[in-house]
Amino acid sequence: MNRVLRGLLALSLVSSFVAYGAETAKSWNNCCTNGSDCNSCCDCDKCCLGPCDGYPFLQQRSQGRNSARQLVGEQQFINQYDMDCTYGTFSVALEYSKTFRNERIANFLFGKDLVNCCELYVQGSQVPNRHANAWVADYFGLPTDYSSKVRFCPKVQNVIIDLNFFLGLDEVTEGLYLKINAPLVWTKWELNPCENRIDEGSNAFAAGYMSQTEIPRASLPSSFLEASNGGVTWGDMKTPIQYGRISTCDLTKTRIAEIDFTLGWNFVLEEDYHFGAFLYVAAPTGNRPCGKYLFEPMVGNGKHWELGGGLSGSWTFWQNEECEDRYWGLWLDATIAHLFKANQCRSFDFCCKPNSRYMLLQEMTKADGNLTGEADAYTPVNNQYATNLIPAINWSTFNVDVKINVQADVALKLGYVRENWNFDLGYNLYARTGEKFCCNDCEDCCCDSSCQSASSKTYAAKGCLPVYGRWIPEGDQIIPLGNTASNATISCCGDTDNSEQAFYTSEHRDVFLIPTTDYATSSVQPVLVSRNMLNLGKSPSSITHKVFGHISYAWKDRDEDWIPFLGIGGEVEFAQNTDCCNDCNYNCAPCSTTGTTHTSSTTNCNACCNNCKDDCCTRRGGLSIWGLWIKGGISFN
Repeated sequence: MNRVLRGLLALSLVSSFVAYGAETAKSWNNCCTNGSDCNSCCDCDKCCLGPCDGYPFLQQRSQGRNSARQLVGEQQFINQYDMDCTYGTFSVALEYSKTFRNERIANFLFGKDLVNCCELYVQGSQVPNRHANAWVADYFGLPTDYSSKVRFCPKVQNVIIDLNFFLGLDEVTEGLYLKINAPLVWTKWELNPCENRIDEGSNAFAAGYMSQTEIPRASLPSSFLEASNGGVTWGDMKTPIQYGRISTCDLTKTRIAEIDFTLGWNFVLEEDYHFGAFLYVAAPTGNRPCGKYLFEPMVGNGKHWELGGGLSGSWTFWQNEECEDRYWGLWLDATIAHLFKANQCRSFDFCCKPNSRYMLLQEMTKADGNLTGEADAYTPVNNQYATNLIPAINWSTFNVDVKINVQADVALKLGYVRENWNFDLGYNLYARTGEKFCCNDCEDCCCDSSCQSASSKTYAAKGCLPVYGRWIPEGDQIIPLGNTASNATISCCGDTDNSEQAFYTSEHRDVFLIPTTDYATSSVQPVLVSRNMLNLGKSPSSITHKVFGHISYAWKDRDEDWIPFLGIGGEVEFAQNTDCCNDCNYNCAPCSTTGTTHTSSTTNCNACCNNCKDDCCTRRGGLSIWGLWIKGGISFN
């Protein structure tokens, strides 16, 4: 009876630990934290990502952070009672896993810009009845009458070889043990974009719009996917998109996710139950985010060192009186860790402008003093266009220091042992807080050492405004204008800031648009962009719920000191990522080849997004994933 009471006490302590972690996770969705968190690049209170905005980066659960896979199949051979020698196990698990609910990944990345929760519209600035959510095709060098819709079916596949070593050090101190875990991971990340070009467009870019001369349709990208995949330039754009590329290819990575070291002590160790604590450290061996692709393959936790601790416990609550090798039990493993600061390359949008990193910026330079506006006695324009266009993301991508305060991984399983057979069924809770950023220096160079700094240059939002005019003294003279559109978004061209009719020289001669005789305008004064306008969109908190099962066989009837075991198992993990489009009918089918028009009405999805509240549309990041594994190993003493 005393053993039962002590077992119940041990498990109640562990259960309290689990409940605390779960309750804490509920409050982990603050996108901003006032106080000591360094955030010099933005005003956090005014610049938080909304629950319906797209996120530039998805922070996944590391493929190696899986207490469920490590807990099954070998509980008979670890944490053993009354051992007076060194003993242990070595096991290898081979797992294949794949995401489901893939449409929710697309929704996480693009937010409410998706129409009907699954399609991204791309339409030129002159398309009649443009959809309110359509991205401006002009920003990608596509004709002003271009129209298409793009579907995304993101998915992640992993092949994991999980190497585990447990060494019981009872010869040193009863209940002392060491564990080492090293998962080798091959991962493939696929956006699976599919574009249906409804109208390829025939309009040329008029002279003065994207360059001094007209750009014919044949010199422009053929499609949105070609332009957003990188390597394409046009007009005054001399550098193609370098970050956040929307790849049409599968992207793979092979690394060891991290190497985990655990030192534990079972200070309560009896025949029918045990209870202990451990210290845990993880050395990062995976890859760090580089930002080159929107959905880049990640192995591990993003190069974070981890330090934490946890509790482990077990209780054999029933045992056959005639056969001691038949029993039921509960096993639990709970870990809480801190992920230390890691330098990562991230891309950012402008405040209150989701996906605006894909807009077009124009480089500005100090004006020559001859370009003026009509009002206020021909005030000189202080900045003019510097004959260079860049994707905003080339400027808004830089290094930041990222940390995650708390990560919890808790697994509880029910197990039945019948001689050589072992049956496991369990539940796993994973939760982590949202990211914290520190970017006092806002460094420019990212993972690519050839990255060139853009911070020393001055930029402004172009929108759909002309960048050149012409002055007609005796012959045409091309004049770079000072037009900026600070209210432009990814879906809207915006209006000219502080618009005034443009004049040139001290005689205040009229400036005309190219090639017409319409009067040109200029911003007086232009509105420039700066990094304190950026929204440092941190990945939000994450909570996932997993169920898992495992069946294994151990050759315990051998007379040797080495006992092999082998089993199969699987898991299904559900990410708790309530999204604002949960009332929509998801359909991740291939692109339709029919249909020629876009609706301009508000969809149910967008109506939900526009009206959602923080308490019902909390955004979390995570992957829903299923996996199957084979796990085998050897116990020795």
